[in-house]
Amino acid sequence: MSVTINADDPRTIRAIEIAAEADHWLSGRNPQGEDVFGVPSQHDPRHYYIVTRATCDCPDFRNHGSEPCKHVLAVRLHEELLRAERSGSSRQPATAPARRRGHLSVVPHTS
Repeated sequence: MSVTINADDPRTIRAIEIAAEADHWLSGRNPQGEDVFGVPSQHDPRHYYIVTRATCDCPDFRNHGSEPCKHVLAVRLHEELLRAERSGSSRQPATAPARRRGHLSVVPHTS
């Protein structure tokens, strides 16, 4: 599954910011075998939301579950980046440096 990035959508921009901090997430699997992440709240980093590719326990998702929240978008983006790194690493020479987690950075938009 690909992830569409829309630079005009504030939710997408926040998802990119959250995905850039993926090295601060908790991770595991639920009883169904799905990847589950504990994603810190942007407002209170001591609070974590439980997020999968399809669900989140944040208020935004609970109130607007027909649309993915920024946390779900961040998880999807993070998993796509990991998938791309894995497929790219099989084609790189053995001496290529490993990419570190949390390699995204937010660049301010200039007009």
